[in-house]
Amino acid sequence: MRNDSRRALYQALFLWAILLAISVPLGLAVKLHFGPVGPLVSLTLFAVIGALVFWYLPRHHCHEQFGLANSVTLLRAALVSWLAGFIFEPEIIRDPIFAWSLMSAGFVVLLLDGVDGWLARKTGQSSSFGARFDMEIDSLFAIVLALMVWQTGKIGAWVLLLGLPRPIFVVVAWFVPYLSNPLPESRARKTICVIQIAALVALLAPIFDAQINRLVALSVLALLAWSFWRDTRWLMSNRVAS
Repeated sequence: MRNDSRRALYQALFLWAILLAISVPLGLAVKLHFGPVGPLVSLTLFAVIGALVFWYLPRHHCHEQFGLANSVTLLRAALVSWLAGFIFEPEIIRDPIFAWSLMSAGFVVLLLDGVDGWLARKTGQSSSFGARFDMEIDSLFAIVLALMVWQTGKIGAWVLLLGLPRPIFVVVAWFVPYLSNPLPESRARKTICVIQIAALVALLAPIFDAQINRLVALSVLALLAWSFWRDTRWLMSNRVAS
């Protein structure tokens, strides 16, 4: 399993390097300069993800192989890490050519989110590690996208709330332990999660004005608030039984 997971990590790192290699000449072509901070942050983030994978893998992965599903999730992590580097390059995010490129990459990450779950079920390699890995990459993706949308300058800092519901929920659960109890499967929860990510990716589009962006962001924020309140109410109602 160790060699299998290392190979997947090298493949994801190779993808990250290719994306960076494409970004630099594309930036020069549209007369945009890449500073060193973005790539450094991007690589550091991916290195942290890789280290956490190797730390938790032996403890929570019940299969002999790392698996295709986890490999796809690791590729998603590489894409999210690459996108995170642009948080520190607002001029690039606001450039029309790059905005469409970043949007396309965002939608690829969103589509792959459905692929890794399907692969896990198809190959019979579902695990608590894979489910948690997938969920945390989703959460990180939402945070990165919210920061990028904020950097477009069309929406105020409150748009960061679209990426913070899960981190806030996790922090609160440290003080209220029953909030960490498992939740029942919910199609509504999964649908709202997809809407959240898709909306954040779409908000990077240069064709929408600030008013439309604010309306979309507020609508998604209302959906997220309802979803988390619904889950919190269920956990509160079942805390004695748990």
